[in-house]
Amino acid sequence: MRRALFTLLIALVASAWLAGCGGGPPADGIRAGINERLAQALPPGTVELAGLDRRGSQADTKAPAGETRRVVYFDAELKLLRDYDFGAWDSPGVAGLVSALGAGPRGITGITSGGNKAGDIIRAHGTALYRRDGERWVGVLPAGYRPAEAPTVATDAQRGPAAILDAMRKVIESVQKDASPAQRAVIEQELTTAHANIRARLARVNEGYAIAAGAEHGQYLRFAKALVDGARVRAMPLVTHGGEENLRLLRAGKVSVALAQGDAALEAYEGKGVFAADGPQASLRAIGSLYPEPVHVLVRDADPARSVSELRGKRIAVGERGSASRVTALRVLAAHGLTDKDFKAEEVGLGTGLVALRQKQVDAVIQVIGVPADSIRDALGEMPLRLLPLDERVITAMVGQKAGYFRATIAPGTYPGLHTPVRTIATAAILVTGPDLSDTEVAELTRLVYRHGRDFVARGSAQGAQIAVATAREGLMIPQHLAAAKALDALATPGIPPAKPGGTPAKPVATPAASGARAQ
Repeated sequence: MRRALFTLLIALVASAWLAGCGGGPPADGIRAGINERLAQALPPGTVELAGLDRRGSQADTKAPAGETRRVVYFDAELKLLRDYDFGAWDSPGVAGLVSALGAGPRGITGITSGGNKAGDIIRAHGTALYRRDGERWVGVLPAGYRPAEAPTVATDAQRGPAAILDAMRKVIESVQKDASPAQRAVIEQELTTAHANIRARLARVNEGYAIAAGAEHGQYLRFAKALVDGARVRAMPLVTHGGEENLRLLRAGKVSVALAQGDAALEAYEGKGVFAADGPQASLRAIGSLYPEPVHVLVRDADPARSVSELRGKRIAVGERGSASRVTALRVLAAHGLTDKDFKAEEVGLGTGLVALRQKQVDAVIQVIGVPADSIRDALGEMPLRLLPLDERVITAMVGQKAGYFRATIAPGTYPGLHTPVRTIATAAILVTGPDLSDTEVAELTRLVYRHGRDFVARGSAQGAQIAVATAREGLMIPQHLAAAKALDALATPGIPPAKPGGTPAKPVATPAASGARAQ
């Protein structure tokens, strides 16, 4: 009997030991691994691991054949030992912390904008990957991984650009290949922001001023490049996600000029819609309208839908987050009675959306873009597509809202296979500025855009052919810069009065001056 009980006890102990091994390393092993990675990612004496709770584990389904791996989940508390700015450019910052803890951007709390103070607590929901090696669990480092060495200089010390770039490179190399998309997104966003900030500042110092344009190969960027090509103007076009981001960059003072949709500019000026949390952008001024941007709604030709309202239950590519086109697309769908619960929104750009439409991964693509749109034209030449018209009642309602929209028609022949006119709405692509530029700079830029004899098409902007003094005020819903208005009047053909504004100026918000007043 005693022998049987002893055997049972041994079996229970062995079972418990095996269960512990099967569940990954114990808390002490996880703690040691976290401390090691923190030492690699942050300068010495920055943080200490004040608390750790193991939250379970699961098998790694991506483990190589013959290996046993587990993903371990934990909650950690870090205490800052000194003041530290995780957003500083001269240190790994939040990207290093994310890499060390295996946490996504929403998995970390306590990081303060502008810098943290000694004694602050940062909490994280983290993960770590371990490999079974006999009776031990070993932290997994993907092939090609090289631990990042801790910077030897404090974050607020003076360092050269080469040293800063080297520190950032080490952070990137320290990210595991099987890191989550959220982890990689954090690093990509931080680097993209850094790149944009540096280019914007260099543009003002060395090249003059920065122009927030648009996506690579997009119409806004093409126009901006065509504008400065061969011209004696000190400006640098910047790649961005589109109009919404452009207006935010302008408000933040990171650029001096931006391209935007007329409806988005009005919302920014009044502090409504996606800009409600920012408040009115009272200093926003229009230089002038450039060209119309009609709403395009594309479906496969075999799709039974004949109206936008028939897209209920469909997968719709509405545009990238940060683009004004996405906001307008959602507004058009809502006007046709479709809420965000009535369709699946895919937040991708036009090019990606058209590929997905061809591969039947989405059912429709909506884009606000000038005609002719090269990517749409090419897509129509490769596969049978159809442009859906907007309902007449929707057009009447949206134009009547005085929100920067006007009636438009995509004429037959605009795209291959388009034999009948397509009724829709459009907003104007406009050039806007803030308080940075002087009256002289604004006047020079206005003359550069609207003077006769410019061949924008030859310089890569097909939409540039639609730019004219006569339509420079069409669709404007925000105040026009006084220097731009005077320059346009001077450019008007002698004997022909200047064109009247195409829209009603926005009502003053807070303290903005009336339409045409100079930005303060």
